[in-house]
Amino acid sequence: HSHFLSILCTAPLSKPTILTSNNTAVETKDFSLTCNATGQIHAYKWFINGVAPAGRRIQLSPDRRTLTLQSLKRRVNKGPCVCEIENPFYRNRSDPFTLDVAYGPDIATIVHSPDEYPTGANITLSCVADSNPAAQFTWLHNGQSVSNSATFSIIASLSDAGTYTCTASNSFTGLTRTATKNIIIYAPLSKPTILTSNNTEVETKDFSLTCYATGQIHAYKWFINGVAPAGRRIQLSPDRRTLTLRSLTRSFNKGPYVCEIENPFYHNRSDPFTLDVAYGPDIATIVHSADEYPTAANITLSCVADSNPAAQFTWLHNGQPVSNSATFSIIASLSDAGTYTCTASNSFTGLTCTATKNIIIYAPLSKPTIVTSNITAVETKDFSLTCQATGQIHAYQWFINGVAPAGSRIQLSPDKRTLTLSRLTRRDNKGPYECEIRNPFYSNRSHPFTLDVAYGPDIATIDHISDQFATGINVTLSCVADSNPPAQFTWLQNGQSVSNSASFSIITSLNHIGNYTCIATNSFTGLTRTANKTLMIYAPVSKPTIVTSNITAVETKDFSLTCQATGQIHTYQWFINGVAPAGSRIQLSPDKRTLTLSRLTRRDNKTPYECEIRNPFYSNRSDPFTLDVAYGPDIATIDRISDQFSTGNNVTLSCVADSNPPAQFTWLQNGQSVSNSASFSIITSLNHIGNYTCIATNSFTGLTRTANKTLMIYAPLSKPTIVTSNITAVETKDFSMTCQATGQIHAYRWFINGVAPAGSRIQLSPDKKILTIPNLTRRDNKGPYVCEIENPLFSNRSDPFTLDVAYGPDIAMIVRTQDVYPTGANITLSCSAISNPPVQFTWLQNGQPVSNSATFSFIASLNRAGTYTCIASNSFTGLARTANKTLIIYAPLSKPTILTSNRTAVETKDFSLTCQGTGQIHAYRWFINGLAPSGSRIQLSPDKKILTIGNLTRRENKGPYVCEIENPLFRNRSDPFTLNVTCEYICSSYMVHDYSLVVSSQR
Repeated sequence: HSHFLSILCTAPLSKPTILTSNNTAVETKDFSLTCNATGQIHAYKWFINGVAPAGRRIQLSPDRRTLTLQSLKRRVNKGPCVCEIENPFYRNRSDPFTLDVAYGPDIATIVHSPDEYPTGANITLSCVADSNPAAQFTWLHNGQSVSNSATFSIIASLSDAGTYTCTASNSFTGLTRTATKNIIIYAPLSKPTILTSNNTEVETKDFSLTCYATGQIHAYKWFINGVAPAGRRIQLSPDRRTLTLRSLTRSFNKGPYVCEIENPFYHNRSDPFTLDVAYGPDIATIVHSADEYPTAANITLSCVADSNPAAQFTWLHNGQPVSNSATFSIIASLSDAGTYTCTASNSFTGLTCTATKNIIIYAPLSKPTIVTSNITAVETKDFSLTCQATGQIHAYQWFINGVAPAGSRIQLSPDKRTLTLSRLTRRDNKGPYECEIRNPFYSNRSHPFTLDVAYGPDIATIDHISDQFATGINVTLSCVADSNPPAQFTWLQNGQSVSNSASFSIITSLNHIGNYTCIATNSFTGLTRTANKTLMIYAPVSKPTIVTSNITAVETKDFSLTCQATGQIHTYQWFINGVAPAGSRIQLSPDKRTLTLSRLTRRDNKTPYECEIRNPFYSNRSDPFTLDVAYGPDIATIDRISDQFSTGNNVTLSCVADSNPPAQFTWLQNGQSVSNSASFSIITSLNHIGNYTCIATNSFTGLTRTANKTLMIYAPLSKPTIVTSNITAVETKDFSMTCQATGQIHAYRWFINGVAPAGSRIQLSPDKKILTIPNLTRRDNKGPYVCEIENPLFSNRSDPFTLDVAYGPDIAMIVRTQDVYPTGANITLSCSAISNPPVQFTWLQNGQPVSNSATFSFIASLNRAGTYTCIASNSFTGLARTANKTLIIYAPLSKPTILTSNRTAVETKDFSLTCQGTGQIHAYRWFINGLAPSGSRIQLSPDKKILTIGNLTRRENKGPYVCEIENPLFRNRSDPFTLNVTCEYICSSYMVHDYSLVVSSQR
């Protein structure tokens, strides 16, 4: 037999390269590294910082060819990363790959600079922000772009004030950070002026000074006499712009006053301002002059008053103006006497002061006369003599029998004009009397005056006679009394005049019974004396009658019987049932004429009453008198019936009350009269609801009794409805339902799913009319809800009410679709979100609206790349949720070309080849003679775009060379490029006896 051996000849592995998923590694984003190699590869291995990758943020594809770093971090994920390929005989490692992680900008900060500048200052604003790659900066002034560099300068003017915003952005991370600074520019301040609150400053009034100025004023300051104002009478407004002087004084508040304005860079002062304080007039004074003058004297009056400005003067005589100057003169006459008033006024202060002087002008006195207080001087009475005179009298003096009056019974008035004699006597006070008057220049005396003193009558006396007489007797009555002048006499019988002489006679009859009075009168003294005598004339008595105190005798009331009779009655006597009255409830008047029964009773006080009269000669008795006692009503009672009825019932209300005479009845409904009989009927309606009062009245007793009954009439209740607090019930919000109904509702009840509401999240109003569900949930609060109303006779329920709770959207989700597409692909984006009612969708591409439907499609083109945002909103809940997806669109790559660093490749020199291509290139690859480049003399730029051959040789570096470009969807290769460098290549084949050797070369 022949034996054959099959040998698989494995060539060494080419050096692998690391391809990245994106051109740029961005912090917090995922980033993938793929180990790219050709040949007989059995396994891939990765090393990060020389050790195998580990940790939950590092993931390997099933074949371990691709390593994915999740949520990149700038410090943790730099590497270097190395990938290794191997088969049973060979292994090779890639060059180390270090990540340049793009991040930031983290925080934008405006480098420390002041916030305030004067005009003309050089302002430099500089912004910094940590970012990789370095951030791009934009400056805005009040929202308008002013610079695209990190630092810029301006010469300060007022227009440069405002808000400066620095925006730092990184196009690789898509992040933007802002910082803001407010700058204030100050211009020089103009000179301030002082404005006053009034044209004139007046003592005791408040006065304000205001610092008036324009510009950027931060503070106001005041100086009085060069120092800051102090003291409780000086007040500054909160902004210190206005200085108020309380209660000005002429001495302390002159000033000068200066106000100063300032801002952080400038200040300026006003001119000094001095106050001229108006005051007064303080006191008006009439310069000293006499108060009394004779007629024809020259009188000068002058007035002074301290005032600023000088006071204006006005003179009044008895209230009438006579002069407008400080001084004026007159020639005295009696008409010039009176009150002179000087008025000093200051129109600036508004004050007025006055001074007054009374001037008297004297003339000669006339002869006085004596006038008496009465025509007649009467003994024991006081008697006054008055010195009657005209003119300007200063003093009065009296003389009795030529000497000044003396003694305790002689009195003079305070002005001595009137002399009063107390308790005149008929012998001591005759006189004669004289009076004298005086003033500073004159005196005069009256004629003598003598008194004739009237007295009496002293006592009146009636001559002694008997007091009692029979009819037909001749009786004479006489009266005497001492008096000056003689007394006048008057006789009265029982107060009626019967004679004007001292004595008179009568023939006795019953008309002469009574009191006789003798009156002795003296019209000069005004005295009257009387004497009395009572005469009694007797005749037989008539039959008496019984008169009652009231028409009707009323139970519990007092009732009086009076014995009515005429004639000369000496005594009265009563008989009840023929015997003298007795008992505590029976009372007799002191003269026994009236019998009073206390607290009458209907049974005990009926039987007959008699009265009897007597005098010394006769007696007589009345007819018997029987009582009919009125009583009641005792108690008013309404017949027992129910208090509650439904509408349409026939109801009779009836009232009874025991009474003599029978009671009269009145019925009231809610205070209004509805019947005047004991009973009445109604057919019940809602109008009959209320309080019914029965009033039983007895007009004889004056008593009234009442009984009350409250009727409640109920009509059937209408079906209630449930009214909600909001049109829509929204999850997590409070929601109230009100049981809306009309009628006589006594109670409200709620049912949720047929049972009474319970739980801490269900709240009822105090009257249970409103049910409130706090913090609605979509599943627990649907219901149905029913409300019930009721009164004692009826009830009704609402229709069931089920809540449709609006909720969401909970989460917006973009239906899973890939992130990368080629141009021309049909892309469909679809968004979903759980919500009630269904959400409204809006799609944004890079912040611009592109669709208002949940799903939309388009044909991929490069301008369709970017961030797509789905906004799901619910107008009922007011909630909105968003989801984002970033789409990358790739176009086919054009064929690359190889550009050389030099026109000629020179042996022993370095030579570079650059892979020149356009489009979305993610990676570059090189092939030399169909294999990946390897060896220490071959170097690739970090992005592998440039291949450099160190120290060229004529044989080893001819090529051909091919470069390849790729992105996730497309790749393309350049034409082969061969270097014009001399080279040799020798291949030999060997035959082995009895064996067949097959060499397989794979590249």
